[in-house]
Amino acid sequence: MPVNPDPAADQMWAISCENLSVTYPSGAGISGIDLNFGPGTTAIVGNNGAGKSTLLEAIAGLRTPTSGQIEIFGETPGMWRSRGVHQVGVALQDGRPYPGAKPQALLKYLNQLYGCVQRRSGYPTVEFLIEAFSLTTNTAIKNLSGGELQRLKCAAALVAGAPILILDEPTAGLDPQGRRDLYNVLAQVVPEKSTVLVSTHILEDLEQINSRVIALTSGCVAYDSQVSSATTAFYLTFVSRSNIELSGLRKALAEDVVISEKINGSYSITSESPIDAAFITTVMNFCAQIGAEVSQINVRERGGVLADIENLLFEGGAQ
Repeated sequence: MPVNPDPAADQMWAISCENLSVTYPSGAGISGIDLNFGPGTTAIVGNNGAGKSTLLEAIAGLRTPTSGQIEIFGETPGMWRSRGVHQVGVALQDGRPYPGAKPQALLKYLNQLYGCVQRRSGYPTVEFLIEAFSLTTNTAIKNLSGGELQRLKCAAALVAGAPILILDEPTAGLDPQGRRDLYNVLAQVVPEKSTVLVSTHILEDLEQINSRVIALTSGCVAYDSQVSSATTAFYLTFVSRSNIELSGLRKALAEDVVISEKINGSYSITSESPIDAAFITTVMNFCAQIGAEVSQINVRERGGVLADIENLLFEGGAQ
């Protein structure tokens, strides 16, 4: 995929969001979003309900802002649509398009639908997309596997030849190899100078995307790697019984340590200082004293953006 956007570039932004808010009756949504996106790839991360899909759908023109504004190359999404100009290709998280059709038939139909559009040079043909995304199957869309469906959505988003590509959770439901394969294909087929927004709640995806990263929490921008300094953190993860009372372990460790139960029975301990044998022994002794068996112990160091994002998303949920 395209390289990181250049924040210093003197150009009209492909996407500009100014004080953007989309509020639902429940009170959820996004609020006060001020972001600009130029050519390159941006990953948008956050826990479920953080507002990732709402932001992307608003940029694509699928949701009307409650306040603020969005401009695509200096004009609103509605103005572009009124002239029949497709500036954004979108792969949404939910749904199966035309479930009774076959993948090749859908892509060829979309290709004909956009036939009157002047595509940018360098954009892949529909035949190339079929081969690149391995969509030669004769299975109906309603019967596609999760990986096949995600590849089809990405290919469909590319057919129009739009300069902006939005991929909402493109690796949802895929195993690690499937996620790597999809990002490898995207890196090969997305034209240079495209503006690509990819949302994900899977932090390991960031290692594949290698891009600018924006984190949302509670509908607001909590982190932007372009304007935030990077740090390094150390992690100890282990599996045990769920809902362990962790207050005693916190008292036994340093004040800068953050402990959280990410999934039932899966624990993560984050430290600003290196994790040594004494640290691990303290954790093991605590678990032994409360009769909690421990397995799958892993210690790793994570620097830069991944450390910042993991601290941000998991520290807020620490027990």
